[in-house]
Amino acid sequence: MASIVQFTQDYRIAISRVCGALIILLVLFSGPSSPNSGLSYLDLAVDFFAFILVITAAFGRLWALAYISGHKTKDLITEGPYSMVRNPLYFFSLIGAVGIGIMTNNVLVFGLIVILFGLYYPFVIRAEENHLREVHGDAFDKYREKTPMFLPRPSLFREPSHYTIDTRLFRRAFFSVMWFPLLFMVLIVIERLHHTGILPVLLTVP
Repeated sequence: MASIVQFTQDYRIAISRVCGALIILLVLFSGPSSPNSGLSYLDLAVDFFAFILVITAAFGRLWALAYISGHKTKDLITEGPYSMVRNPLYFFSLIGAVGIGIMTNNVLVFGLIVILFGLYYPFVIRAEENHLREVHGDAFDKYREKTPMFLPRPSLFREPSHYTIDTRLFRRAFFSVMWFPLLFMVLIVIERLHHTGILPVLLTVP
């Protein structure tokens, strides 16, 4: 178990990229579970809801990244989004992943996203929290006792009136969160290519 936790920590970004590439390939050549997808007002409402989730994920991650820009690991962050939940980045990532899954209107893709997230990210979270415990000791244990791991508790929210960040790191963070809305746009293009027949559908899961 310890080796798996360490592996996910060491290769977190690479594993995420591989999983993302596999999902894109699946979307490219598999059709929507509903044959009339995109042709009704209900489909439009579902797509809009998915878009709201994706935008919430992007801005939520940017909010959380602002608090760790220049402070990650060396300081124990317990304010802003981190006052409500210990892992806001992964919470907002799940919201974005669900939005992307809904947008595909593909049961197989949606199920794969949920399964991969559920199997993979608990190890990542455990590895990061083990490291924080090693660095911050009792301070992290006290923070852990009162702050939920994954589901935010709004009643705990607090934020400072002023906060110092590393602007260079925050600029990088800004670009890193844009993949959620960019992927949303890519999925719209793929959907249109499927409808026009330019991109063949090789697999359909009802």
